[in-house]
Amino acid sequence: MTEQIRYLQNKEIIQSKIGEEVVMLDVESGFYFGLNSVASIIWSLLEKEIAFDELISQLMSQFEVERALCEQDTQELLDQLLEKNIIRIAS
Repeated sequence: MTEQIRYLQNKEIIQSKIGEEVVMLDVESGFYFGLNSVASIIWSLLEKEIAFDELISQLMSQFEVERALCEQDTQELLDQLLEKNIIRIAS
């Protein structure tokens, strides 16, 4: 079995919850980022390191969505968050 990538929040990011959404700031770059309610749930699941399949399983238990679409949308979000240094790949 291949080892899966595990994701984790960047703890240096300043964050605040506003309603069901999360806004965050990377002080180092000055980059400001807002997450909608679904992305905010993903963010909260990344508080502790989690493998992609575990993340998808948790989302599938909370939302009625086709697995392929859930995987695609989640990977796109993770890629964006990685690019902006909002999350990290756990070592």
